[in-house]
Amino acid sequence: MGEQVQLNIWLPKHKRRKYIFVYKKLQEKYDAAMKTLFNDIEESAKKYRDKLLDDYTYAYNYEIVDPSDIYEQAETEAYEFYEAEKLMEYNFHLSLLATTYQLFEQQLRSFVYSEFNHSTSPVRTDEDFPNFGTDMGKIKKEYNYLNYDLTATPQWETIETLADLVNTYKHGDGRSAKRLYNKHPDWFLKVYFGDERVMDIELTTNGEIVFNMEKIGFNKYTNAIVEFWEDFPEHLTSVVTVD
Repeated sequence: MGEQVQLNIWLPKHKRRKYIFVYKKLQEKYDAAMKTLFNDIEESAKKYRDKLLDDYTYAYNYEIVDPSDIYEQAETEAYEFYEAEKLMEYNFHLSLLATTYQLFEQQLRSFVYSEFNHSTSPVRTDEDFPNFGTDMGKIKKEYNYLNYDLTATPQWETIETLADLVNTYKHGDGRSAKRLYNKHPDWFLKVYFGDERVMDIELTTNGEIVFNMEKIGFNKYTNAIVEFWEDFPEHLTSVVTVD
């Protein structure tokens, strides 16, 4: 017959600060990168075109080559430059959101594992860390042992949306993409003529811009996670049965 023991876990102030600090730095680096790398892509493309035209002035003999062809070539290359820069901005934004969610999931996972297996803890997990809480569903169950429902927190809906966005960006169509589309159909870009989604035509979510990035912020999601850790109880306890 199993023995009932009282399980306690604690989130000390220094660990809470550490968990939160990383998202503050992500916000800081995101803002800095957007201001320096992607501040005005249209203007950068114009400067690139002008430089090409200057270079081509000395590269071609205009008695042989039609100047309009050179101008058209420069315009084409400048547009390709613009598209590449926009794609880099898109991938930077979503890659950093993916990092944000991965950090959060790993914080939840490592925190509860370390507390369950602490030297003074009356319990031990059946799995070692590589096999423990390997997806968010399993992580939720671990917190349920402590009578703490992650999904009941005020920030969870936003965090779940972030998870679906990140999974769609990483893996394309699937369960996450369907949930995200049901909640936010306006986030998915459509082809110019018709109702088909760009991601379904191009068969990629990172090689082409498939989301309306004006609808997808950055700080909204980092702020939600910061608020989650600010609200997280200092102490959680429950009575569990161990064999």
